[in-house]
Amino acid sequence: MARARAAKGEGGDSGDGKSGGSKSTPARASAGARSRKRRQSGPPSPRPQQKRRVEKSGTVTKDVQRNKTSRFIQEVIAELRKVSWPDRQTLLQSTAVVLVVVAIVSAYLAVLDNIFERAVDAIF
Repeated sequence: MARARAAKGEGGDSGDGKSGGSKSTPARASAGARSRKRRQSGPPSPRPQQKRRVEKSGTVTKDVQRNKTSRFIQEVIAELRKVSWPDRQTLLQSTAVVLVVVAIVSAYLAVLDNIFERAVDAIF
């Protein structure tokens, strides 16, 4: 079974495999010395280098907005190039189909409107 490590400042390891309980001051000091030795003995861990921020002159928000706008336009153009555009004949056929369907639906709604209008006039 794994032993639990005492939290920082709660005491050190007494060597009996159990953590916690009251410890004497020398045990705490030796545990702290061991942890310091462990930290010092290994090579220093490489820290990621942070990039230095460069101060920009002028209004940053306008520059950022222009960059976002130009990037957006470039992406729109790229997407529009991927579209498969219909040829002229396909476009005319699709337009004719839409106009016929609109005419049929409008005639259907006109007939229903006329029927409901007469029914409402008869009731009231």
